[in-house]
Amino acid sequence: MKHLKIEDRKAYFTRGESWMVVTDMTKEDLLNLAHAAIEEEDFETDVYDETLLPNPAHRIIYQQINGQLMELHNRRAAFQEEVRNIYKDAYNKYCIE
Repeated sequence: MKHLKIEDRKAYFTRGESWMVVTDMTKEDLLNLAHAAIEEEDFETDVYDETLLPNPAHRIIYQQINGQLMELHNRRAAFQEEVRNIYKDAYNKYCIE
């Protein structure tokens, strides 16, 4: 599912079923996007192209968020394994004793 897109010279992100302009993004929206990047196999974004975004704020926000989300998505297997190991260590420490 696509979560970031560039359309009509503006950058958008998903908030539930709606597309919102990136300048309206909240920290909760960013957390939801990060969660989707980790959990969704088919997480997708439009490739960043500064020529399609004349607004400097849209360019900066989209470039930074898109880069971080795609890096997180590409490392999701390692990230999920790391989380499992954290809980495994805690489980072993507190439940075995």
